[in-house]
Amino acid sequence: MKEVGVVSRFMQKPKKPHLEAIRKILRYVKRTIDYGLFYMKRASCKIIGYCDADYAGNHDTRRSTTGYVFNLGSAAVSWCSKRQPTVSLSTTEAEYRAGMMAAQESTWLNQLMKDLHQPLKDIVPLYCDNLSAIHLAKNFVFHARTKHAEVHHHFLREKVLQGEIEMKQIKTEEQVAGIFTKSLDNMKFIRFREALGMIERENKVGAEGEC
Repeated sequence: MKEVGVVSRFMQKPKKPHLEAIRKILRYVKRTIDYGLFYMKRASCKIIGYCDADYAGNHDTRRSTTGYVFNLGSAAVSWCSKRQPTVSLSTTEAEYRAGMMAAQESTWLNQLMKDLHQPLKDIVPLYCDNLSAIHLAKNFVFHARTKHAEVHHHFLREKVLQGEIEMKQIKTEEQVAGIFTKSLDNMKFIRFREALGMIERENKVGAEGEC
């Protein structure tokens, strides 16, 4: 997932290594052409979010990559993999920025569900694998280590205090949004892909509650 965003940065002046990377991506697409998101009728209509950041993952600019995904019922409805606009000075700041972007998307999804006359009854859980970022969102203290954080990043804390989002800790090994920020081994990639609701078409046939 992240690789697509990386190679797209070199569209103007691609070189041989970029061509090799694109070929690998196309080979993957060819092998998974029959895969798609599978939404089950009987799945609970709840939104669950995951947010993650790859701290200083870009070796040229040392910017981090934000990744988030929101599942509605049995599969993903919204996701993002995007390089952060400025350099983060710590892992906590990178994760907090990722949480802020996810909070914005959560707010939009919440309003969308209201417009569709399906208002959410529960607080949207937003899973993050960085405990410091969670504490910062829940109980912000304006001290020297967080003073440089831009004001609009506190949008996340505002949504937490308003009861629209609940930040929850999750193990890195279970962080589904990691598929949008990091290169993963084959087993973890497949496990995260399944968590997004990606299923091969032939496996859908005869599935209970398919739609």
